[in-house]
Amino acid sequence: MTNPRANRPKLLTVIGTRPQYIKYAAVATHLAAHFDETVIDTGQHYDAALSRQFIQEFFPTAAFRTLSVAARDARTRLPAMLARIDALIDELRPDLVLCFGDTDSTLAAGLAAARCGIPLCHVEAGERSRTADGTRIPARAAPEESNRIIVDHLAALRCCTTDEAARTCDAEGCLGRSVVTGDITYDIFLAQRRHMPDVLSLLRAQGCERSPFFLASVHRAVNTDERTRLATILDTLDDLPHPVLLPLHPRTERRMREFDLPRPTRALRLIAPLSHGETLALLARAARVLTDSGGLTREAYFSAVPSVCLDDATAWHLLVRNGWCALTGCDREAIHRAVAAPAPDRHDPTLFGDGRAALRVVNALWEFSARPTPGLPPPATVPRDASA
Repeated sequence: MTNPRANRPKLLTVIGTRPQYIKYAAVATHLAAHFDETVIDTGQHYDAALSRQFIQEFFPTAAFRTLSVAARDARTRLPAMLARIDALIDELRPDLVLCFGDTDSTLAAGLAAARCGIPLCHVEAGERSRTADGTRIPARAAPEESNRIIVDHLAALRCCTTDEAARTCDAEGCLGRSVVTGDITYDIFLAQRRHMPDVLSLLRAQGCERSPFFLASVHRAVNTDERTRLATILDTLDDLPHPVLLPLHPRTERRMREFDLPRPTRALRLIAPLSHGETLALLARAARVLTDSGGLTREAYFSAVPSVCLDDATAWHLLVRNGWCALTGCDREAIHRAVAAPAPDRHDPTLFGDGRAALRVVNALWEFSARPTPGLPPPATVPRDASA
């Protein structure tokens, strides 16, 4: 009798940061049912406690091949990851390599797949950073931007969150196939919000149980690697009219120590890092989100909470255009104006799909692999239109 599992396509999935743990969680169960999968955790999220927290939250029984490439300097981290992924591709001989987003782990996966001649699938393809007026930033302006552009051109299969992202890939002449799937982070949001933890004790401890508060995150290099900019952002958050809860990212905490920045004394409350569920629970109650995280910007929109982007450009410019995200950078006056502005009147919950993006991603991978497995049905069919 034929063993279906023995004939399944071999998939190598590469993740390494908190956003990628979350994105992978959306597709993990579907992939396990239809692919012979190996997951590489590059260790890019160098804070081991946070990595364990996210893995325990989403994959308590999963087996990972962890590379522990924890160099904080991308110039040494990237080649180390690339060498290790190269070696694993030689060992495992996958049919496909899967990566997510715009991190150095994503770039390493893309380069390794290309060097080894293995087809690459890039999830969250086609996003490009734009300034407030919609102008594209140069690829060299931010590592995340150059990463996503390079990987999109290396990918044989690109899973895009929106039609606009797919059109961007086509306009740039990316070869291979682009598929509009919707946003897999929206899938996770819909699943998580049904089981959000109780955060009343946290709010009570911060004096926010019955009063408005803002939720913030600051972690990108553009905001943490230069003393004046980080000091300006933290001082501005500390001067806002409501309490600001800031789960402190390890990079930000380290920079605050290195720059000898004063601790906040007014609105800003530095708190310990949170699980994804706790973050969503706080987000659901927040009056505003102030962040340099693309993931949190979208989750704010999913929750119908206006956001303020503390970066100078964002890959999610459609939220700037529809008024749900104010792009301020570190401009103190612009941040104050943004938090005082009223929320938009219109909110379209289907902007990023219908919550079935993960199944569309797995369907696209299955069809691309062109290896029907005896005795194993393909993933369930869902409409191709991401907003269907």
